Amino acid sequence: MQSCESSGDSADDRLSCGLRRRGQPRVVVIGAGLAGLAAAKALLEQGFTDVTVLEASSRIGGRVQSVKLGHATFELGATWIHGSHGNPIYHLAEANGLLEETTDGERSVGRISFYSKNGVACYLTNRGRRIPKDVVEEFSDLYNEVESCESSSHSMDEVSLSAFGEWTEIPGAHHIIPSGFVRVVELLAEGIPAHVIQLGKPVRCVHWDQASGRPRGPEIEPWGEGDHNHNAREGGQGGGEPRGDGRDEDEQWPVLVECEDCEVIPADHVIVTVSLGVLKRQHASFFQPGLPAEKVAAIHRLGIGTTDKIFLEFEEPFWGPECNSLQFVWEDEAESHTLTYPPELWYRKICGFDVLYPPERYGHVLSGWICGEEALVMEKCDDEAVAEICTEMLRQFTGNPNIPKPRRILRSAWGSNPYFRGSYSYTRVGSSGTDVEKLAKPLPYTESSKTAQGSSSKQQPGHLLSSKCPEQSLDPNRGSIKPMQVLFSGEATHRKYYSTTHGALLSGQREAARLIEMYRDLFQQGT
Repeated sequence: MQSCESSGDSADDRLSCGLRRRGQPRVVVIGAGLAGLAAAKALLEQGFTDVTVLEASSRIGGRVQSVKLGHATFELGATWIHGSHGNPIYHLAEANGLLEETTDGERSVGRISFYSKNGVACYLTNRGRRIPKDVVEEFSDLYNEVESCESSSHSMDEVSLSAFGEWTEIPGAHHIIPSGFVRVVELLAEGIPAHVIQLGKPVRCVHWDQASGRPRGPEIEPWGEGDHNHNAREGGQGGGEPRGDGRDEDEQWPVLVECEDCEVIPADHVIVTVSLGVLKRQHASFFQPGLPAEKVAAIHRLGIGTTDKIFLEFEEPFWGPECNSLQFVWEDEAESHTLTYPPELWYRKICGFDVLYPPERYGHVLSGWICGEEALVMEKCDDEAVAEICTEMLRQFTGNPNIPKPRRILRSAWGSNPYFRGSYSYTRVGSSGTDVEKLAKPLPYTESSKTAQGSSSKQQPGHLLSSKCPEQSLDPNRGSIKPMQVLFSGEATHRKYYSTTHGALLSGQREAARLIEMYRDLFQQGT
């Protein structure tokens, strides 16, 4: 083993030596999306070995979900790399050859082109009439539904114009990864031992600021190397060596992570990467004691909406070779001022279907978009009903009653998924970039900001666990306050790049850097 006393040690050497000499802090990462994987990877690369990633679902990737049907890969979640100049997602994809098959039609500069900039968009009315494109361009309000889908809001009236400038666009073209965006996820996971990631492990509550006696019981078992998208426990064979933390049984832990299966995992630090939608729905029960009032207020003010995709595969194309999209215009809505359709008319929020290009890769597939409350209604319908309604719309708008039903339908359901509760965040009216920073601020606050705590914290620190897991009851002992017990990452926590994959990745690296810097400074002071 390399001596920690060698002369000329770099800061990184001091960190790794300090971690070996003084014992490993235990870090639990909640969520195996881009933010969680980026955080875990950064920590492991800097010498942290006691890292565990808990993923509620049966796969890694979070809101990146690539589905392979036949020879084609379809994106139910993230689709584009937004910008190339300095974008870490782009550079990761480019360095690993993921963009070699990206066509010119799958690169878009400026406004995003839905899969193909070749050909022309066909603007059609519900009476089967085609509108000349030059006429459509005179009425910019026709793009409102497209814009709301891009922002993931129910309506553009919900998006704060004053805060809209907070979002920063990275220069360069938008890119699609033909082999699937999940390849970026897999590249991040390659450097993470399989036993670090536990799938099918939803968390019930994060008990922070505890300094509680370490619970006795089984440790987190390591599992062998393998596909991160398959639960290693199912194989029944472990790999690697058990993690020895070298701590006494009466060691005090500031954080306890209570899982749905009633396992309690003690930790020094927890990086929470759950979506803003989950925080909105569950923050009161997910954290004990409750979050500071200003963080709760930021969660409420910021917006997250649902944007879903509907893929329809046909035996043969009924659209012309020059057509790259079918855009819908309802003639009877010219005087409408409502922003919401009744549930039975949810399909009116579908602003059109885009032709996936090239057909040699995707086949004959149309991709529709729907957002807002209507997307949530769509998610409650079964595949047969959605396919039938979409077919009727296509027949109505094209004026062709002979369009057959698609032979296959594939669609997302981000809004009703309990592990996401939405697609991505936006700055809602009344919110600002300051709210994003408040959401990202680690807990506990420093002395100067502790006054923000209180009103939202109803449970006293001594009340460790809910009655759902009585066999795990612990004897609370208060100790010294450990900094950065709970850290927050995810796309919604990045002030400039919220709603993007690169924002998610950078936020995970940001929180890992906080811990890396803290321990580097600590060990440097002790030398």
